[in-house]
Amino acid sequence: MYFVYRFDKTEDPQLLANALWHHKVAHQIVDKQEGRELWLLDASQQATVQQLILIWKEDPSLLQNSHVNKTVERKSPTNLMTQAKQSPLTVIVLLISFILAVITELGANLSLVSLFTISPFNVSNGHIYFMNLSDVMAKGEFWRLLTPAFLHFSVVHIVFNGLWVWDIGRKLEVLVGKLVWLFTVLITAILSNVLQYYFSGYPIFGGLSGVVYGLIGFAWLLPIVRSHYPVLISKGLMVFFMIWLGVGYTSLPETLGLGSIANTAHTIGLLSGLALCVCFGLFDAFFGKQNKAD
Repeated sequence: MYFVYRFDKTEDPQLLANALWHHKVAHQIVDKQEGRELWLLDASQQATVQQLILIWKEDPSLLQNSHVNKTVERKSPTNLMTQAKQSPLTVIVLLISFILAVITELGANLSLVSLFTISPFNVSNGHIYFMNLSDVMAKGEFWRLLTPAFLHFSVVHIVFNGLWVWDIGRKLEVLVGKLVWLFTVLITAILSNVLQYYFSGYPIFGGLSGVVYGLIGFAWLLPIVRSHYPVLISKGLMVFFMIWLGVGYTSLPETLGLGSIANTAHTIGLLSGLALCVCFGLFDAFFGKQNKAD
């Protein structure tokens, strides 16, 4: 967190806080003996914050002026390149997925797909042959626990997952930091892959769907366990994802030509994202109190 401003005792920060959330600036107002302080999560947003503070100090009511808001938005760094720089890990995950989609021809090139599935396999006389996970680990091919998440088998598959990782993933990366974000993605991907393989007994599966559900679960629960974080997942959107999760357990996706869905990966991704958010919330609460005490 980055210190930005200390309020005078006569200053009410509510309108400024509302304006910051309107401009998607993650922040926290902390009560201290010297007075309330404004702390910023992402240092790259300081220019936007300083503009809003100047307007707020001149006349707080101006923050409710739509023309002023549009002027600030035009001056704020919201272009695609800036967003990518703020969320480099999100970009890397998407790049890896798109590269693998191209070189594996969206799963059509089975010899290349076999390099990234949770178990190597070969197809002979209409039968598929693959290894137990324990044998794969004994060979030292630990990357296979993660790489199925980067495999996709249709354009719809990778576009759907990619858009949600970009939309939710990059915002969450800025909010919780790169280390927490990376840990969340790794854990949700590995758990989703391993348990999907365990329950299905079949190695040819993949996609960022488990990670998507993990990020969604984390982002949805975050403002509930730590109220100073913004809402990234609306109730309506969460209902949609829960309905889609249920639909995945029916034959409807195959009827629509979407193929079979790795339902276990979705469910485990969601549950692991929720669990990791609870752990993060406890960690943040403890160290937040420590910082306030300091």
